[in-house]
Amino acid sequence: MKQIHVAAAVIVNHDQILAGQRASGRLGEGAWELPGGKIHSGEDPRETLQREIKEELGVAAVIGERVLPTIVHPYPWGEVHLQVFYARLRQTTLTPNAHDQFKWGTPQALADLAWLPAARPVLAALAKVDLSQLTIDDPAQLYTHTVEYYETDRMGITHHSNYVRWMEAARTRFLAAIGWDYRQFEARGIISPVVAVNCRYKHPTTFGDQVDIRLQVKQLDRIRLTLSYQMTCQGQIVCLGESEHCFTKDQQLLRLDRDLTDFAAALRQYQA
Repeated sequence: MKQIHVAAAVIVNHDQILAGQRASGRLGEGAWELPGGKIHSGEDPRETLQREIKEELGVAAVIGERVLPTIVHPYPWGEVHLQVFYARLRQTTLTPNAHDQFKWGTPQALADLAWLPAARPVLAALAKVDLSQLTIDDPAQLYTHTVEYYETDRMGITHHSNYVRWMEAARTRFLAAIGWDYRQFEARGIISPVVAVNCRYKHPTTFGDQVDIRLQVKQLDRIRLTLSYQMTCQGQIVCLGESEHCFTKDQQLLRLDRDLTDFAAALRQYQA
């Protein structure tokens, strides 16, 4: 059966979530669903949701933590692998581009709608959550990587070297999200050598696992930036990492508090 990888958003407003009724002419027309769409190959599911929510609702969104592990459900049109994340909208006026109507309500109040079956486990999980107390973090700090087959060894376990690469991927996206991607540094003649990197491996991962990486600025002094990385899979910590960086131009060490003050100010917003 064809596998379809999909991301969906639990869009939260106080203690309510948003449900959408699929438009006529779409697969599953008339059924209710959580907004979202297909994940492109190699795409972070949070990027999928930012794109799909903009297309389906006409607004931008902040994508937060994973709600529960991947849900697998067979439909006549294929086996859906559903990844679900919390989200909040940056604006409140919605433009329905893929739905006939929307409804806001608590998970309990919306439970009687004719939901697509894959959404049922999500509603059951949400019924146990106090959504009014939910905090959705800045997406710059969050990155999800799906373990590829080539990243595993002969025992089927992810090779330890890949965790360092995932840290770099999370770091690259983080810097871009806060407005300081590597291209901007290079355009100014600045490079950022890695001074040190370390990982503490807690639990193995295997092909197909979704590893959620939370990045945080652990320490920031005059010349050195230290980032921490917490990697989890289905809620279990699999690896804890750190990387240390300095910044140079023309082979001269730069001071963050003097030469890169705007960059340092942006980093402090994410400091532990």
